[in-house]
Amino acid sequence: MIALINPNASVEVVKKLGISTPPLGLGYLAAMLRERGFRVKIVDDLVEKLSFSELINRIKDAIIVGITSTTPTFSAALRYACEIKRRLPHAFIVLGGVHVTFMPYQALKNACVDAVCIGEGEYTLVELAERVEAGRSLEGLKGLIYKDYGNERGWENGINDCDENCSIKQRDDIRIINNGPREFIQDLDSLPFPAYDLMPLEKYTVLGQRLEHFPMITSRGCPFGCRYCSSSLFLGRKFRARSPKNVVDEVEWLVDDFKAKYIAFSDDTFTLSKRRVIEICDEIIKRNLDIKWSCSSRVDTISKELLEKMKKAGCSAIYYGVESASQRVLNYYKKRINLDRVKEAVKLTKKVGMETICSFIIGSPYETKEDMKETLKFALKLNPDYAQFSILTPYPGTDIYQEAKEKNLLLTENFDDYTAGKPVIKNFYLSPEEITKFLRFCYLRFYLRPSFIMREIRKGNLRVVIETMRRALRREEGVNP
Repeated sequence: MIALINPNASVEVVKKLGISTPPLGLGYLAAMLRERGFRVKIVDDLVEKLSFSELINRIKDAIIVGITSTTPTFSAALRYACEIKRRLPHAFIVLGGVHVTFMPYQALKNACVDAVCIGEGEYTLVELAERVEAGRSLEGLKGLIYKDYGNERGWENGINDCDENCSIKQRDDIRIINNGPREFIQDLDSLPFPAYDLMPLEKYTVLGQRLEHFPMITSRGCPFGCRYCSSSLFLGRKFRARSPKNVVDEVEWLVDDFKAKYIAFSDDTFTLSKRRVIEICDEIIKRNLDIKWSCSSRVDTISKELLEKMKKAGCSAIYYGVESASQRVLNYYKKRINLDRVKEAVKLTKKVGMETICSFIIGSPYETKEDMKETLKFALKLNPDYAQFSILTPYPGTDIYQEAKEKNLLLTENFDDYTAGKPVIKNFYLSPEEITKFLRFCYLRFYLRPSFIMREIRKGNLRVVIETMRRALRREEGVNP
């Protein structure tokens, strides 16, 4: 049996917004493994919150345990690796995800981690499972960096011991073998649909309400390369897309088998290929699917005609990465957009009748307090339906992380703090406390406006208003900057 685990950790969007969604990456891995004949279990401990005894009982038959890791959940992933290795010493422990792809050797310093999967994991994990089950060497397995213990099943011999404090107890003669990266998957249609049936769907929520929408990924790769984002390095700069038919087949499957009412297309830029979006919309309309959906877009990849087609096919909301009201800051991020285009895109989207969600980032090293105030003013003037404010976070793998390392700008390398809600990079004009306080003020100023509250009440979202106000007011007082 193969066990796949999403560790329980302090995740900002879950803690502060009450949003938890199915782990799509684990769903793809599980589906691939099951298609190749392996028995698989998914434990999404972020929502299940099992004790370690309960967890071990759930996965006690596992020959491989895969643990996913983002930057803020990295420490938690290591704790899980140690607890599992101490109690199931014969299990092969492999970590995967964006963070360990860019910092694999940091993960492998931990005595309880046997290997790291770098990049896309579907085919790598299948090949790993086949080799471990057959007792074959891991030599040459692309996409895997692993420990060579001197024999093919060295991890089973208790030499990779770890005490209850997760102290490193690793033999000096253990070698780290890097098999090199695996090529990106070109035919995304070849991947099976995510194994949602293995997830605790009843436990996912948005603002306390049971989740009725499902995430989908219809493409991988991003050609833009914004300096704060690692996506183009993790999934490549080349845009790789599923066919419109394959995309809508999954939409129909989610509606029929899981009673989905809403789809959240989670691609970096769903609208990058306008032709493909139109074909997807036409296919949804042709099949007469009763489904609402949302997507992420850049402000420079939409048009009135495209928005009208999307609206007709059920699109109800678009997420735009605006990030700043300062063109200087946008240029620093290499965002390659301008404020006039932002205003035009938001205006067009509203005119067509779709909701807008805009994201904003504060706290870059060279951003002044006036820059941040202008960003908040711009957010209020744009008046999207919802706004997300965050603090610039230099995730490993990004260009900004490299700059911060080279210029000694990192305030901490405790990755538990890399939540996008805490300052971890130096700002030359404000203290970390001032930036944190201003972030809180942004949320209060935006969401406690009478106009926002009345708008949500008119839309029948009274529960959302109450929950938003409760969470906003629960933040610390004294936030007037």
